[in-house]
Amino acid sequence: MLGVLVAGGFAALAIKLAWGATQLGRKTTHRVGKQMSNTRAVVAEWSGQEGRVRAGGEIWRAVATEALNPGDKVVVTRVDGLTLEVRKK
Repeated sequence: MLGVLVAGGFAALAIKLAWGATQLGRKTTHRVGKQMSNTRAVVAEWSGQEGRVRAGGEIWRAVATEALNPGDKVVVTRVDGLTLEVRKK
């Protein structure tokens, strides 16, 4: 019985190590600063002239001079720190 548990533990460890090795070659592209310009985004929530947008798989704080609604497609025009300036697409 103990031998089965030990073998199962080693098998689980081998699977985890093999999966981890496959992930080493993958690189997630993080875009910040000027690289975010002209990025397409979708409004997640909005109130007045500010809200949150989904861009590059992440949620960002955003501002705009025009009224926006959740679901609107927008384009990033400028980045100010961690805030995106957007306009309707």
